[in-house]
Amino acid sequence: MRVLVLSNLYPPNAMGGYELSCRDVVDSWRARGHEVSVLTTAEPVAGVVEPEVSQPHVRRELEWYWSAHAFHRPSLVQRWALERRNQERLRAALHELRPDVVSVWHMGGMSLSLLAGLDRAGVPAVLNICDEWPDYGPKVDAWSRGWGRVPSLLRPLGTALCGVPTTLADLDRHAHAFVSAYTRDRLRERTRWSFPRATVVGSGVDGLDFPLVREVAPRPWSWELLAVGRVEPRKGFDSAVRALAHLPAQTRLRIAGVAEPTHLSELRVLAAEVGAADRLVVEAVPRGELRARYAAADVVLFPSRWDEPFGLVPLEAMTQATPVVATRKGGSAEFLEDGANCLEVPADDPMSLAAAVHRLALDPGLRRRLAEGGLLTAAAHTLERLADVLEQMHAQEAR
Repeated sequence: MRVLVLSNLYPPNAMGGYELSCRDVVDSWRARGHEVSVLTTAEPVAGVVEPEVSQPHVRRELEWYWSAHAFHRPSLVQRWALERRNQERLRAALHELRPDVVSVWHMGGMSLSLLAGLDRAGVPAVLNICDEWPDYGPKVDAWSRGWGRVPSLLRPLGTALCGVPTTLADLDRHAHAFVSAYTRDRLRERTRWSFPRATVVGSGVDGLDFPLVREVAPRPWSWELLAVGRVEPRKGFDSAVRALAHLPAQTRLRIAGVAEPTHLSELRVLAAEVGAADRLVVEAVPRGELRARYAAADVVLFPSRWDEPFGLVPLEAMTQATPVVATRKGGSAEFLEDGANCLEVPADDPMSLAAAVHRLALDPGLRRRLAEGGLLTAAAHTLERLADVLEQMHAQEAR
């Protein structure tokens, strides 16, 4: 099967789990003998520490409406030129690669006219929807947003004059692979589309980077807390920092992730205010080193205050039999179960977070039960399972 993958970012240029899942699936398919190419942007992401590797199958040619951690709106002429270049690059990739199917991933901030271009070319596509880009995408796509103010009857004329699609593609035409039922339902409520061909596929952990431990071994408690993810306000890491004020003086919190500079400064100021400046460590960590970080932690904190589309971090922690304390917001509630594979805490509640950590510290039996439950959960959410399901969906569309 020949597959063209379309995404705004592609590792090592990545901000989170969305891009990493895309790369994992691509690597899995290529290992199975499929001919897979990626069309993406060349946008670097500050703070990323993933090693550079040769990727001849990746074409970093597209432009988009995001840079330096912000969406932007260029002038009308600049938008038109950007859109024309993107359409030309898409046509060239389709002509050269002759894909049987296009696998569409993260489109937030991208030229959504690319999807209309796929429809015009008559190429089947599967939309892999791992966040709410069908909702916010048209609002941050400066080209589509501008044409949204023009009466619909005039848009075909605009398309003819500009040489670029001026109306949004009908997403309901395609098959949809949703990361969670939560994300599917939210988008049905908030957009014009009903996604009649939706399949909830979940996500999966790469067994090479995060192999399942064979058994839950007793661990001495050392007050080592770990949080993983992009360091930005929605992740709720400030609650974890505040919780340090209610935990023993030897408690250390490590946050592993690419940081937004402003929020990182806020966390450091907050740590000083609660008397824990020397107990907070924040650093970007290559994915290849995360397994050891999970295994060394007493507990992994997942204190998100936003409704996560899914949330891979708890699953990664579970592969190493490390207990998880989480808010269970959004799609993460579909695999996290309080008392079975995690301890649930309310969002923005440092006292409850600290109480959950105390509870784990005092109860080795509870730690073992959560670790055993977590291993079962992680075993049901592997990359190979995800790649299998998506492979079948794409093959069906190709036929």
